[in-house]
Amino acid sequence: MASKRVSVVIIGGSHAGLGVSHKLIRQAPEASITLINPSEEYYFNIAAPRFLVKPDSLPSSKYLLNIGETFTQYTENSFTFVKGIAAKIDYLNKTVVVKTSGNSLNERGSKLVAFDYLVIASGSTTPATLGQGSLKLPFKQTAFEDTRKVIFEAQERIQAATRIVIGGAGPLGVELAGELAEATGLKKVITLVSKGDCLLAGSGATETVQRTAESLLGRRNVVILKSITIVQVYQDVESKKWSVTLSDGQTITADEYISRTGVLPNNDFIPKSFLNGEGWVNVDDQLRVVEDKISRNDTYAVGDITSHPYRLLSRVSAQAEVIASNIAATMKRDKRLMVYSAEAQQKMIVVPVGQSTGTGHIGGWTLLGCLVWFFKGKDFLTYKAPKFLLGKE
Repeated sequence: MASKRVSVVIIGGSHAGLGVSHKLIRQAPEASITLINPSEEYYFNIAAPRFLVKPDSLPSSKYLLNIGETFTQYTENSFTFVKGIAAKIDYLNKTVVVKTSGNSLNERGSKLVAFDYLVIASGSTTPATLGQGSLKLPFKQTAFEDTRKVIFEAQERIQAATRIVIGGAGPLGVELAGELAEATGLKKVITLVSKGDCLLAGSGATETVQRTAESLLGRRNVVILKSITIVQVYQDVESKKWSVTLSDGQTITADEYISRTGVLPNNDFIPKSFLNGEGWVNVDDQLRVVEDKISRNDTYAVGDITSHPYRLLSRVSAQAEVIASNIAATMKRDKRLMVYSAEAQQKMIVVPVGQSTGTGHIGGWTLLGCLVWFFKGKDFLTYKAPKFLLGKE
């Protein structure tokens, strides 16, 4: 009689969840992986600043890829895909309640998925993604929405706008401003509002990189407002115009306002005892979930949803490798477990400002604009999307 396969449920099918899925199947073929995700497509959202602003720059096949097809290479029963969103974790019965439709939970609109091990890779979202006090721009995927339709609608709104205000001058805000300025030239007025006294504040960028980003945007006629906070944002129901009130007393009227401030954890289904004060999942150095200062042996967390700082794509692969290796080792009763150290990973930031240039640094090395183009600017890393889909990055 065949032995029962060990069930591993992974919540979230973006970069982190896919990475754990593939790496674990390769390390523990006896495991049965169930991946829960609201879409059957992997959304390479890293490239969003490019294709949202320049619709013809990248075909959708570069940033929307089918998840299920990539798992057909493995043996039967090693992988199951469940389309839906996690609604609750039931530890008494070791199941995840999955909402499979946009309606409220009921027998027809939900299902139970049993697990021996659980990996939380639900990630984060943004106010702009949800359309909260901002033009709705899909920087992340949302549940039960047609991603292609949302992207198309956002592209049309951006194309039609004459004056655009971006609130938040982190990496994505700078990238978006650069794309808008390059795509529209003098046809639009782009205003970038920075809470800090420099761009890219809090991102780990060096002073040289911060100054270069400001210089590059300035040359493209982007209006940069520093040491300014956004006090109030209001959209008129009839005209659809936005009024953006700033801390210096001025109010800017814009066709579109894009919020790039704030990151929201996707944690509605996660027990409160797992979360820190800001809503992120507490993990130990093995990436096991910590509950009341005690690490759980059956639950891990990876990627944006964790309490680790610097939620960067470059950190995902190492985290996924640690979790896959540790679950595989635990299944084999091997006590040699891997640890993850955010501090040990090389600090890097690469910020395109338009297609041909940008700024950034890797470790202590500042990147020239041509290198930013080569590594990221030419196609916003979409050449790496298939590797992330396959868990090879």
